[in-house]
Amino acid sequence: MSVKLNDLLAETAKVREQIKVVQSEEKVLKSQHLELESQISIRMQEQGLDKISNDICTISLKTEVVPTVEDWDSLHEHITETNQFELLQKRMSATAYRELVATGFDVPGVKSTELTRINFRSA
Repeated sequence: MSVKLNDLLAETAKVREQIKVVQSEEKVLKSQHLELESQISIRMQEQGLDKISNDICTISLKTEVVPTVEDWDSLHEHITETNQFELLQKRMSATAYRELVATGFDVPGVKSTELTRINFRSA
């Protein structure tokens, strides 16, 4: 005999609640982890160290340059003029795409794919 749809809904609600609990715990753990890494980094820099280790782990400091866009219009203009599209990640905005398709606009090189998702709302 197959499982009743009502039982599947109840189980879905139960699993979603468990996911929320785990995500909340993950958020706390990530915050603790970030704080610990910050303390380690500060102490290592104060002592002039760039690598430390013990019998549990090895930690090294690495400084890297990352972008923070302050003017998207200027950046887009630069990318268009220089064809430096490698500065962007290859990911489309699904919302913007749906809006264009809804207005009858065709986006070259892109095909529409329909995904069926369950929209869950607690009672």
